[in-house]
Amino acid sequence: MDINNEQLERLRLGALTAIDGLWFLALEKQLGFEKTLEMDLEVWKNYGAILLKRVARMNHVALDPQKDMPLEEVLFYLGTLSRVDGTEYSGRITGSGELEFRIDHCPWYENLKSMGREKLIPCEMIDNTIFGHWLGVLDGSLSMEFTRSRQRGDDHCAWTVRRAPR
Repeated sequence: MDINNEQLERLRLGALTAIDGLWFLALEKQLGFEKTLEMDLEVWKNYGAILLKRVARMNHVALDPQKDMPLEEVLFYLGTLSRVDGTEYSGRITGSGELEFRIDHCPWYENLKSMGREKLIPCEMIDNTIFGHWLGVLDGSLSMEFTRSRQRGDDHCAWTVRRAPR
């Protein structure tokens, strides 16, 4: 018997979402949905901040949320975070200087669907909270707005990242 590198990678990606889901369900039994969701959001905000800082160090970059980060770099960081868990994304900088970020495959949403919880878990609120926090780690002038959502019936999720004047 053998496991090739591609199979091992699929196991790793699946383990990340499985551990998160199992942890959430176990905690939900003891604390209820609302308290568990609140704790889950804090964990994921911190997880992303730590990963962003690690990716920055790997690239010999000192993150400074007080400075404007080029949107191409923001796309790199958000894309790297997405790739870690197997999320398939694309992004582009618009002519008006905004970042359009699109998620075509989300393993988290697929797991929720397989468990019949895709309507219970408020994906947009979660992503607004988590990605909003992550954007603040990169550049404090950035905000995001959902433009498409699988929970609204769209075939993908997307948001626009904008920079507020400092």
